[in-house]
Amino acid sequence: MLLLTSCASTRKASTGRDLHPDEVFTMTEEDIARETQRINKTLSGEWTYNGPSVDVSGKDLLSGLGKPIAKGKLKKKLKNAFKKIGLDKARPRFTFNEDGTCTIGLLGVNLKGSYNYNPSQEKITFKWHGVPMTARLTRSGKKKLHLTFDADKLISLFTLASRFTDNSVIKALSFLMDHYEDVMVGFELKK
Repeated sequence: MLLLTSCASTRKASTGRDLHPDEVFTMTEEDIARETQRINKTLSGEWTYNGPSVDVSGKDLLSGLGKPIAKGKLKKKLKNAFKKIGLDKARPRFTFNEDGTCTIGLLGVNLKGSYNYNPSQEKITFKWHGVPMTARLTRSGKKKLHLTFDADKLISLFTLASRFTDNSVIKALSFLMDHYEDVMVGFELKK
């Protein structure tokens, strides 16, 4: 059982009575499970590759007015890299289940694992065989997601999917790691 204490000023409970700062509120494991399932329900279903996605978070010359131009150029390079490794034809897919499990179809391999999504931080953490991998997940309406990883993490995901280091994958994406800092790359997905 998880215990939370209130240290804010007096608040009113849903019953209308005043709450005192020293009152203890309890949150049961069932409450946490219900909230997790509610959050997971917003992602549940199959999401299919719709194109590359790029996010630039640096504060250097890529920020400000140059950021949209840089993102456009990076997206074009990423599209070419994805085309070289066949992603435009293989159409990766991500299936999220309400119970926190997921399947990722990538490069002809289905990776089964689990995920934990935190919408307030726009962060999702995947786990395969106990190995975590964190990404940024943003929504564009109800039918589009942008799932972006640090460039080296995306290469790790491709390597995991291919089970062996595929030089064409590494060469096609290595330009991102070698030339750009603070760049997140990944997939635009649609339901």
